[in-house]
Amino acid sequence: MDGKQKERELIISLHKKNKSTYEIADILGISQTKASFWVRRWKKTGSLNNLPKSGRPTPANKKFLESFKQTLLNKTNNKTGLNSKEVLGLLSKKTHKKYSLRQTQRILHKLGFSLIAPRPQHINKDPKAAELFKEEFKKNSKKNIWAIQS
Repeated sequence: MDGKQKERELIISLHKKNKSTYEIADILGISQTKASFWVRRWKKTGSLNNLPKSGRPTPANKKFLESFKQTLLNKTNNKTGLNSKEVLGLLSKKTHKKYSLRQTQRILHKLGFSLIAPRPQHINKDPKAAELFKEEFKKNSKKNIWAIQS
């Protein structure tokens, strides 16, 4: 049994002891509306379980999502990654359905992908000069840089 279910049972047991929802909220450290909600739900349905979520179910089942994940992994092998618009195009092409960009991002999150923004590099950045600076800095790091120079 999880914590939420245990909390709901405590709310009902206190209600059965003729405690008001304000008292229940004070005892359990929850809001009065939460206590009132679960008391009403229990009186109406006799159950403390969550009701099924409303809304249109996704047309993408687990099998499709796994195959789509493999498709994305194969596409990203040759370059740094895909952006959401590229994935949206692949998804629409594969399912023949229209998805929004936000919906595509949710699917990517569900598949375990994360949004990584590329770090821009200045066109004048010289990697050799950066390495040379690092080496010089390491050599000079043994010296006290705060020493008073005379």
